[in-house]
Amino acid sequence: MATSARRAIKQIEEAGDDVSDNLIQQIAALRKEISTIADAVGDYGGHRMHDMQHNAVAPANEVRHQGRVVAKQVGRRAGVATRAVQENPVPVIIALGTIALISALVFRRD
Repeated sequence: MATSARRAIKQIEEAGDDVSDNLIQQIAALRKEISTIADAVGDYGGHRMHDMQHNAVAPANEVRHQGRVVAKQVGRRAGVATRAVQENPVPVIIALGTIALISALVFRRD
């Protein structure tokens, strides 16, 4: 009886060792899978960040380009206006005088 009890205890210990080894292997496999998933998520996040940066830079470049175009056009228009005033200053003086007169009338009313 003692021998059968010892055999039973030994079988239980061996089964416990097998279960422990099996759990250790499963935990190692899970750690490896988690590491792989974490790397994949990191790569995905890196790509998304690159895409976001690209999407933010593209409109900024477009705005910069459009700003240059607008600045050139404003410069040209200012040149045309300057030449027009130099060639015929009377309408500009009349317009400025009218604006000054209207402003004086509006702001004198209390």
